[in-house]
Amino acid sequence: MPRQSDLRFTFEPLKGDPFEVVSFTLEEGLSQPFKLELELVSHNAAIDFNRLLDLAALFTLWRGETPVRYVHGLVSLFQQGDTGFRRTRYTAVLEPTLARFDLRSNWRIFQGQTVPDIITSVLTEQKLTDLRSEICFEHQPREYCVQAGETDLDFIARLAAEEGLLYTFEHRADGHTLVLTDRVGGLGTIGTHTDCPVIYQPMGGGDSKEPALNRFHYTEQVRTAVQVQRDYTFTHPRYNQQHTATGDQDLNNQHKDYERYDYPGRYKRDIAGKPFTKTRLAALRNDAKLAHLEGDDARLQPGLAFDLCEHPREDFNDRWRTIAISHEGKQHTSLQEESFGSGLGTSYTLKASAIRWTSDWKAPLRDKPCIDGPQIATVVGPPGEEIYCDEWGRVKMQFPWDRADKNNDQSSCWIRVAQGWAGATWGAMAIPRVGQELIISYLDGDPDQPIATGRTYRETNLPPYELPKHKTRMTIKSRTHKGEGFNELRFEDERGQEEVFIHAQKDQNTVVKNNQTQSIGADRSSQVGQDETITVGRTRMRVVKANDTLKVGGGKNDHVAGEYYIGVGKQLRLECGKTVIELNENGDLNITCENFNITGMNAGKVNTLSGKLDLNMSGKACGTSANGVSGADIQGDVDGYFNHE
Repeated sequence: MPRQSDLRFTFEPLKGDPFEVVSFTLEEGLSQPFKLELELVSHNAAIDFNRLLDLAALFTLWRGETPVRYVHGLVSLFQQGDTGFRRTRYTAVLEPTLARFDLRSNWRIFQGQTVPDIITSVLTEQKLTDLRSEICFEHQPREYCVQAGETDLDFIARLAAEEGLLYTFEHRADGHTLVLTDRVGGLGTIGTHTDCPVIYQPMGGGDSKEPALNRFHYTEQVRTAVQVQRDYTFTHPRYNQQHTATGDQDLNNQHKDYERYDYPGRYKRDIAGKPFTKTRLAALRNDAKLAHLEGDDARLQPGLAFDLCEHPREDFNDRWRTIAISHEGKQHTSLQEESFGSGLGTSYTLKASAIRWTSDWKAPLRDKPCIDGPQIATVVGPPGEEIYCDEWGRVKMQFPWDRADKNNDQSSCWIRVAQGWAGATWGAMAIPRVGQELIISYLDGDPDQPIATGRTYRETNLPPYELPKHKTRMTIKSRTHKGEGFNELRFEDERGQEEVFIHAQKDQNTVVKNNQTQSIGADRSSQVGQDETITVGRTRMRVVKANDTLKVGGGKNDHVAGEYYIGVGKQLRLECGKTVIELNENGDLNITCENFNITGMNAGKVNTLSGKLDLNMSGKACGTSANGVSGADIQGDVDGYFNHE
């Protein structure tokens, strides 16, 4: 391990006295929280853990009296070890504030926000305000984005990788800043932009006068050459949403047909699909051309570029950008008399990976949570609304896991509802109503793509009829919107009580384009509360096998444009009060009345073809008599059919 005679390490907690550093390891890289592990010693054998754990501390790497590198973070682990002659050993782990986000998980919904906005919201919610955003490109808002039980850190990392964002840290003596960017090329250099040299010196060993790289191994490897993605959106079902990204000039040293095809692509529009596909390919090829470094130049940091110089291969003397670094240092002098056999002086080395400064770099994609099974949710809407949907019949839902508890039209995105039949402007449609419970499934297990696939009853939404008392009933029963009525089609399957029941709260309209046939095995009753109109386009025929009775409470008018024929087999009797006309099958015609008047405006004839015509005949007997029917009696009889209502 290279040694620099003027190199030293210090560790200072926010509270209390500093420690002496025996050794340390530091792992850091783009889009990952750093982790600094320290072996420490102190004259104090009874350190108060409350003055260190979960508090800020500072590690400094010095060259002489000049600080070369700061690492600022929070103490996430502190351990007391053995006590020697004069000193006690301790172990500490230092991590960024961001690492604490791995200790919290959540189920929550973000709507209509870009990924940078979502990430910023999650960070500031937990008071991480030392944040700098260097977003260069436009990022599309996500209609619906769910943190599905992930830790806050996993959620942030997943969204950032999907969107092509990356993060790194800038350290100061009094803090550290989280830098969020979508362009690795904008992260700067280890020195000035024009002067940031790092020396290549392969014959390292012993005390070195200046830091350098003693190993530079460059690797190129075959990786995916083409990324193809598709996705589906119901608003444009015939468009396959396919996008393709290729490595272009990076493919000169490999075949170009190594294609990776992914479905779904996790996008719904071209404006998002193109950058998503490009980002995914960049992540797959982020180590296609990679340099592996070893040395002791502590200025190297993730994301910062440097100029390599004095390499025997001229094209390597170029600008490179560090991606990940592993540091290790030992300071044996901290042990003083206890350091016998442990080595001398202070040593430091690093191992790093780097890419050419013109290359892009994207973090590997993170697995998206997959919802294992259906969930339950409740239909919600604006205050006072019972039915709330959009033009596709989608509804808004309140999930029981959503602690925001808005319970209104802002609780979720519009969620599609499976119907029993779905055609092109035909099929079945039943819009779930506010307060009803639905079963929610997820397309491809994606928490961002919920779909309602079923409906269930519960304590606050009971079935239409008491169960199991009415277990033989099958019904389709609705409820009047903002009212108390209902429409219903019900089937009763109890043996001996079979019934089809139809209830229309207001109107019922039936349209039959051709024939309609009804067959009734026994009785039929029909009651019309007000008017009835029957229009027949051609011929109407009515056959009654036994008697036919018509009772009219008002008037009755028959209007016949042609002939009006009444055929009676035995007797036809017309009666009005004290007047009666009677026609008999034997040929007799009897007319009885109080008075009569027959007037012929022109001529008149009375013929008896085979007998005589008697006028004022003896005995003055009537051929028939009136029963004395009155209009009041008929009206009362008719009213009797309606009075039961």
